[in-house]
Amino acid sequence: MKTQQILRSLTAVAVVAVLFTACDKDKASKKVLNLTAINNSKSQVVNVKFKSTQKSMESKPMEEKTFPIGCRQMLSTTFDAQNKTFGYMACDNTYRIMDVETGVAKKQFSLPESISMVVVDAIRNVLIGRYYVSGTDKDNGTDHVLIINLNDGSIISDKQFYVGGFWNSTYFFRDIENEYVLLKSDNVLVFVNPSTGNIIKTLNLDTEIYNGIYDRKNNRLIGATFTSGTDKFNGTVHIVTVDLNTGKTLSKVVAQGINSIGGEERDYDAETNSYVLITNNTEVLFVDVATGNVNERYQLDFDITSLKVWRNNK
Repeated sequence: MKTQQILRSLTAVAVVAVLFTACDKDKASKKVLNLTAINNSKSQVVNVKFKSTQKSMESKPMEEKTFPIGCRQMLSTTFDAQNKTFGYMACDNTYRIMDVETGVAKKQFSLPESISMVVVDAIRNVLIGRYYVSGTDKDNGTDHVLIINLNDGSIISDKQFYVGGFWNSTYFFRDIENEYVLLKSDNVLVFVNPSTGNIIKTLNLDTEIYNGIYDRKNNRLIGATFTSGTDKFNGTVHIVTVDLNTGKTLSKVVAQGINSIGGEERDYDAETNSYVLITNNTEVLFVDVATGNVNERYQLDFDITSLKVWRNNK
């Protein structure tokens, strides 16, 4: 008798869990998907809205807004989904932060150096970036980390942290640990204290990874690898995840139906557990990290970089 009661209770709990999960997915599907990026050919920040229906393929945008920005530094963009602001390093050594829905400038700071590999430390409300000082030859230049106060643009610190570094396009910030992390071209992650310039540790990765994204919740790095085929446009793309404690590969799956990827364009969508990338024909693909299947697909008619993915209710 007691066993039957327990089974009934477990069944009831399971039904409730399924109902809540269904409600959560339904809520997610009603949100509006935003793709914020830079239109390369026109030097514009673009914000494109789609109705997010996870099974949707070849969706047409509901709305598209564009704002001119002029020349900008590669690997310098930041995004704040809560405040809907997009930041970038202009070629005149000014860091600009704008509202992506209105184009209104929120903040801008004139900096002593042009920085790249830029991240935001939301806890300390600062901007962190790297700049390079040339040496007497190409192998002994120095890398510096600059911290900028986001309230007034003042320089908090400027520290040298490496000599002769050659860096990949993967970089991120661990705010609780206060670690500015960059991937070297030899597949070694370098963890830097941005306030002192001291190297906290290094971590050898057991797989190549490009355009990596930090997933704090699971303490992993998500990125892509590309195996060339008969020519540079005919190969195999893998989505890989790496444990940030050990540097070991957690998973590696073939991105189904994809044989090419773009440059620095990528993001991670936690709602669908998708690695978001751009193909060479300007298609935005949400690739399931666990299976390699394409969860969502959106076709654009212009070339973009610095992709940021976010959702809202309107």
